[in-house]
Amino acid sequence: MLKGRRAVITGGGRGFGQALAVWLAREGVEVNFCARRNEDIRQTCDMITAEGGIARGYLCDLSQPESVSEFSAQLLDDDRSIDILIINAAQWLAGGVDEQPAIEVINTISSGLTGSILLTQSLLPGLRRSDCADIVSVISACGIPNFTQSVAHPAFFASKHGISGYTTKLSELLAKENIRVTGLYPPDFETTGLNEPPDYRPAMGTSLLNGRSVWETIRFVLTQPRSCHISALYFQGPTREDLAC
Repeated sequence: MLKGRRAVITGGGRGFGQALAVWLAREGVEVNFCARRNEDIRQTCDMITAEGGIARGYLCDLSQPESVSEFSAQLLDDDRSIDILIINAAQWLAGGVDEQPAIEVINTISSGLTGSILLTQSLLPGLRRSDCADIVSVISACGIPNFTQSVAHPAFFASKHGISGYTTKLSELLAKENIRVTGLYPPDFETTGLNEPPDYRPAMGTSLLNGRSVWETIRFVLTQPRSCHISALYFQGPTREDLAC
């Protein structure tokens, strides 16, 4: 159902973003992604092309508006539509309120919030060309009101609450244009082998959520009939702090 669509993923050079790029490519999706290092771009592209998929990687630092503008301009260089936008990249920051320098606080908010907003706005012309456009924002449980069970720095919480508010309002506004916007709020999760099937054996609360399950949830959202607009999805599961107790 996803074959032939064109997707844009932020943070596709490593971790869950890289896994998303591979899984989407296996569905027949043309994957466009950004990363901050050339070697990460090459690795993701090599993984996808080795399986016969289509991938294009671009350098982009979401904490820098000029870099975001250059990335979006490259994506909009032709008249093709953008069918899927997955907002995934965000700088992780841990520690107490006075344990990080100002530049780390600024970059955390700029990459996870400001850069994501600027990129989404810039790519709206491409999304509007599609008749089946979806925006999926991987937000985190740190964006849920009153959730505090994480070692994340308060600036990371601020970034996630900000992108949550943006996603919620965007979902309402763009629904009028038949563009679906969905926010995902997973707790801590880990991404293991890309070829491993989902593990249904562990009982709830005994292990972290796996990235494969988050991907299967995203795939479910993307393949629903257009009359079905899922604006938010919350996950029940332990955090690393829960399991350490």
